[in-house]
Amino acid sequence: MRIRFRGMLGVLAAGLVGVAFAAGSAYASSPVNVPCTGATGGATGLVNAISADNSGGGGTINLAAGCTYSLTTANPVGSGNGLPVVTTAITINGRGTTIAGNNTDFRILAVESPGNLTLHGLTITGGNSSSLGGGIADLEGTLTLNASVVRGNTAAQGGGGIGGGTMNTGPLGTIVLNGSLVLDNTTPGGGGGGILNHAGTLTLNNSLVRDNTAFGGGGIASGTGNGNTGGNSFLTLNWSIVEGNTANGGPMSGGGGVVNGGTFVANNSAVSNNSALGGVGAGILNHANATITRTFVSGNSAPSDSVGDLGLGGGIANFGFYTGIGPVPPPSVLVVNQSLVVGNSASGGGGGILNQAIPPVALGTVTLDHTLVFLNHPDNCSPTGSITGCFG
Repeated sequence: MRIRFRGMLGVLAAGLVGVAFAAGSAYASSPVNVPCTGATGGATGLVNAISADNSGGGGTINLAAGCTYSLTTANPVGSGNGLPVVTTAITINGRGTTIAGNNTDFRILAVESPGNLTLHGLTITGGNSSSLGGGIADLEGTLTLNASVVRGNTAAQGGGGIGGGTMNTGPLGTIVLNGSLVLDNTTPGGGGGGILNHAGTLTLNNSLVRDNTAFGGGGIASGTGNGNTGGNSFLTLNWSIVEGNTANGGPMSGGGGVVNGGTFVANNSAVSNNSALGGVGAGILNHANATITRTFVSGNSAPSDSVGDLGLGGGIANFGFYTGIGPVPPPSVLVVNQSLVVGNSASGGGGGILNQAIPPVALGTVTLDHTLVFLNHPDNCSPTGSITGCFG
């Protein structure tokens, strides 16, 4: 067996820096320029430009390089947003440009079907939503972030930085991050401190999700919140890093880095140094279907919380839930290919990988293919013998 991981984290970090701050592209033929100040500029000019593009069937808006467009009140047409809801195809270009809220009672941006919003070279910060998506909400529309940053936003119900998808069966709503950063966002009572994908499709390419906090899914939460029934939520990580995030909801929560209740695929990525305090799955909590390939899961920890609840599944928890209502859901399925699960810890066991169901109707299935699980504390896999090819 040969696994080539030398320098992988360095390559990922270098790629993020190189891509995340590149200049935007794909300018429309007749863009609208909104200056930083003046009669046609600032936050008022941006509001007017989005309104005009919504009315005119879409367009491109260029913002001033290095400028901060400060929003002070919710927009009357914004449904709790600082800016009008995007309902057409709109591209907003910046170069080190910031759109900032004042951390009071409105998010920054929202896009709803059939809207298609693309952001280039922007920082979105200071949003605060009482519902979904503190910085940006994707309400069954399409959202693309290129070389952009979502930092320091809050949402009460989920998606502190970005919240998207649908309250229907899905999959509806598409979010794509290319060379972008989601940092320091929070959601105190819901899932997805960085990003929530609720019955939609979320793809991260060469992107970073770091230092976000939530009740569950500190970095990313994908699913409907209904145990194993969220199959219409799709999450893909390509050459991306999820690190330093926290799930702080105790025994009823988990997924410090990622919680998955749908279909999750990770390729050439890293889930590292996340935590779940008294919870389940510090790095990854999977309660549906997950395939992890050529990926580091390292340095994650599930310590006891302040009231003594034990943490379980330091690296990965493959965890089945059954409420006792309706048919028993199928077992959670986890496949780990050509990866490393190393240096993780849990106060209650399953330092590397936990494979468990509550109640124990049926253990999930875990398949390790050319994968090493080692140097985890207090053990590598739990229950003993439940995962073929994992020892100690």
